[in-house]
Amino acid sequence: MKKRFQPDWRVHILEEIDPERLRMRGIKGAILDIDNTLVPPHTPVADERAKQFVKRLQDAGLKVCIVSNNIYERAQRFSNSLQIPFVCDGTKPNAGPFYKAMDLLGQAPEHIVVIGDQVFTDVWGGNRMGMMTVLVDPICQDENRLIKWKRCMEKFVLKGYRNE
Repeated sequence: MKKRFQPDWRVHILEEIDPERLRMRGIKGAILDIDNTLVPPHTPVADERAKQFVKRLQDAGLKVCIVSNNIYERAQRFSNSLQIPFVCDGTKPNAGPFYKAMDLLGQAPEHIVVIGDQVFTDVWGGNRMGMMTVLVDPICQDENRLIKWKRCMEKFVLKGYRNE
């Protein structure tokens, strides 16, 4: 049960993710979450920090796409600001959005990393697909009740976690 919810790598901020380290591990594609991973929730388009992170991934040779549980308009507007493809209404952790992302990236699961801020959507979804997972601390702590409850459960699941 532990592996299902344990990320392969855990970081506090996006800038701690080394694209070259990912590439050296055979990673060729990256699936990114939007809210509280790349930008604070409800930020309509990518800010400079998100753009620089995506550029670093691309400069390392990784193909990049968004997988979001957001509605089409939100995901499209955000992804357009980065000029990368997207999958929306993702229903993460279900397999469907991850299969669509695999097609967009043209990569097998073992060559894809999922980078997100939630254990029960991003990490669980990526792990069940056989993808590498990176859990990023959420950017903003001002979240709705459901997310706050999930964060409490995440602490329990991650207790004793150690980075590789």
